Amino acid sequence: RMGTASLDLCAVACGRLNAYYERRLSPWDHAAGALIAREAGARVSGLHGAAASGEFLLAAEPALAQRLENALLRLGA
Repeated sequence: RMGTASLDLCAVACGRLNAYYERRLSPWDHAAGALIAREAGARVSGLHGAAASGEFLLAAEPALAQRLENALLRLGA
């Protein structure tokens, strides 16, 4: 983690990070960054296709996001 969740999500949006995931965030920790990442074309979601939430948030380009989600689920996320 580079600081705030929104900064990490902006790093995904601009291509500095390939992916980011986090658990237990407050809405103010991720709302702005999630919007920026979505507008840049990233998939921002929770697990099992759920909407991103403070409980679990995953952001990555769509093809990588699905592979990362599958790996996290296999590991018990």
